[in-house]
Amino acid sequence: MQLLKIEWLKIKNYRTFWILIGIFVSLYLIWNYGLNRFFVQMNSNSINFTSESYAFPYVWNTMAYVYSWFIFFLCMFVIISMANEYTFKTQRQHIIDGMHRLDFLHAKSLLILAISLGATLFYTLLCLVFGAICGGSGVFEQIHMVLYVFIYTLNYLAFSALLTLFVKRSGLSIIIFLAYLMLESGIGAFINMKFNTQIGNLLPLQSSDELLPLRSLDKIKSLVSQGNTSSEIPILVFAALSVCFIVLYYVLAKRKILQSDL
Repeated sequence: MQLLKIEWLKIKNYRTFWILIGIFVSLYLIWNYGLNRFFVQMNSNSINFTSESYAFPYVWNTMAYVYSWFIFFLCMFVIISMANEYTFKTQRQHIIDGMHRLDFLHAKSLLILAISLGATLFYTLLCLVFGAICGGSGVFEQIHMVLYVFIYTLNYLAFSALLTLFVKRSGLSIIIFLAYLMLESGIGAFINMKFNTQIGNLLPLQSSDELLPLRSLDKIKSLVSQGNTSSEIPILVFAALSVCFIVLYYVLAKRKILQSDL
């Protein structure tokens, strides 16, 4: 709690933190509201394949998919927060003041964990609100999506922190992060198409992306892939693999901090 308090003291008056969190919250809320109204209008025109998207239990899946569009703003804050430690030498001052090297890592880990929990809670509350408004049944039928959103967030934020730990510059880290997203997506798609497999979906961030599919897109994929011989990988495999990658990030970060100069 002391480490988390130190991190809170750093960000509570940090304008960039509140701006990025505000953008994430507002855009996520506005987009879901707009999509919901759009789907309602389509349903009124007898185009009803998306009419249940924001009703229980499908709201958990729909809003989880939309959630993945805006994770970048949280990643951006983690990158900036981690890079600032090196830019302003605050991590070195902590060590001089008696903080252990691993305390620095654990403080950032706790901050990432707190942000992930907060974002997941926000997602959960919005799902309950939209689901209550749009109706439906089976409120908790897809409640497992809450856990998947948490794992997804934790994976992305932890990866962003690890990247910045090596690069140490916010601007360059953001560019590399975006480039990696495009590169991983391209490599994964190439592997899947070239070898008629889903092995390409097991890459670090893509494994978490597979936790938040869109229900209607899955139906289209199943129709397109009829006769395809590639085996379907269970979603629990993606969840377990994402957790393994999160642990790997921590191990690599711990090794980096213990062996490098601050």
